[in-house]
Amino acid sequence: MDFNETVENAMSGFEKLVKKIPGYKGYKEKEQRREADAILREQLARRCETYWATMNDLKSQMLLGPAMSQLDDMGRASRKLQTLIDKIKGAAQGYAGFFDAVKVKEEQLDALYEFDAQMMEQVDALEADIAGVQSAIDAGDGIPQAVRALEKTIGALLTTFDTRGEAVLNAVSESTDFTDEF
Repeated sequence: MDFNETVENAMSGFEKLVKKIPGYKGYKEKEQRREADAILREQLARRCETYWATMNDLKSQMLLGPAMSQLDDMGRASRKLQTLIDKIKGAAQGYAGFFDAVKVKEEQLDALYEFDAQMMEQVDALEADIAGVQSAIDAGDGIPQAVRALEKTIGALLTTFDTRGEAVLNAVSESTDFTDEF
């Protein structure tokens, strides 16, 4: 789903009229890009929270039987996912204020949106790993391997998301021209 379109369609008639004011259009389009990325990140965080809740259900199932030995590893995976959720919620929006010397360009905002959209696709890999843990618990076999696979996927997601911060810093540091339109 493209949240840029959603934000554009939500504009009122007045906002569309004001958008025609010279200089304001570029500012408003940047704000819309930021808003679309914020909506996308909110959806990403919600999806991760759903997976986190499912993982907590799995931990409850692990309290009995052979899966109990993997409870600590599952708890570690769950904490890593919570860390990812916190990072997603607190991620920078690529914002530079009206009078800041650093100006963030539309292409840079689009790059952040694209990064977050790709993260959404990568987060969907968690569903298969969680289902793998559930299957292993149900079968009573292969639980350590399934939990390790889940933890590895979450670790990779954390590593990938940490590169978003670098992308934000690079996007901001590459754009210091005072004559650019904000």
